[in-house]
Amino acid sequence: MVQRFLSIISLCAALTLLLFSCRQPIDLDVDRSVVATNLPEITDFSPKVVRIRNGDRITITGKNFVNVKKVMIDTLTLDSIIIENRGRISARVPNQAPRGSITISRTYKISVFTPIGVTESQQKVALADNSLTGFISFNEQPLDSVVIIATYTAKNLVTQTLTGYGINMKSSGFYDIWIPNINAGSFTVPNGANFTVRPFLSGYTFTPAEQTVTFQNQQGIGETEFKASKVPPDKMPEFTSITPSTGYSFSGSAETGTLIELRGKGFTGLRKIMIGIPYQAPGSQSIRVEYTEATEFTMKSDGELSVRLPRFDRTKALSGRTYPNCQIYLLRDDASILAPQRISITYI
Repeated sequence: MVQRFLSIISLCAALTLLLFSCRQPIDLDVDRSVVATNLPEITDFSPKVVRIRNGDRITITGKNFVNVKKVMIDTLTLDSIIIENRGRISARVPNQAPRGSITISRTYKISVFTPIGVTESQQKVALADNSLTGFISFNEQPLDSVVIIATYTAKNLVTQTLTGYGINMKSSGFYDIWIPNINAGSFTVPNGANFTVRPFLSGYTFTPAEQTVTFQNQQGIGETEFKASKVPPDKMPEFTSITPSTGYSFSGSAETGTLIELRGKGFTGLRKIMIGIPYQAPGSQSIRVEYTEATEFTMKSDGELSVRLPRFDRTKALSGRTYPNCQIYLLRDDASILAPQRISITYI
């Protein structure tokens, strides 16, 4: 019995050796790419806007930040790199950026270099120098098509409100605000001048509702980033009617324009009423809506108010022209809504 068992084992061993000896040799030198592991990865960074002359620091989060050799914004090398841990580093934007390598007030990607490889951010960062640049996000993603109001005040100067042509809403959630010409041909902004920035978009609320940036030595001091949230439908104001549907904006009269009545609900807490006028862009056939604040309004109840149409911008409006499809925007701190109704306004 034992002899028979040993014979069976010997036969199995022989068959196994024969099987392996007949197999074709394995060619390990195949033509395929080897994917490196543990590559660095950028998942987010803050702030989204950095100012060059301030020497701002930027914090980058991700993974596999090991033996970081350098951090760059486009071709600009950052300094004072601090490796907080494998998933978080910070670096400083040099006080004097090399002007030949980048264009100020544009957006760029961030790169982190390690011995294993290089990673590049999906989201871009904006570099600001003597400009007012900001960023707006919704659910950690850039939010576009937002309307910006920038109210400018300075000592011994009349307050100016900028919208439309004064503000460039870029893609990827960034916005730029044009600094007005206020010093006899110079674009120098005096120390202590303030810009109060307020975003609005129908159906959204923003945190914070507005922010103020103070200029010192040609640098804006203050936050310029906003986070948006959607407003539940039952919390939104509503329009039911706007009467009349036509009106006038007067250029020289002490009184402004036609008095109109708005009816609906949710008007309590109203902060601003903005009238959107579809101006024709100078030297172009394109139409661009620019918003003017209607400062004269009376709240009669939660669902009824009267508002006087504001003066149009004399540099853009043409006397005698009727501007159809003018928009009406209501702004509360917790919600903004664009009226579905439109009105036609004649500029006189």
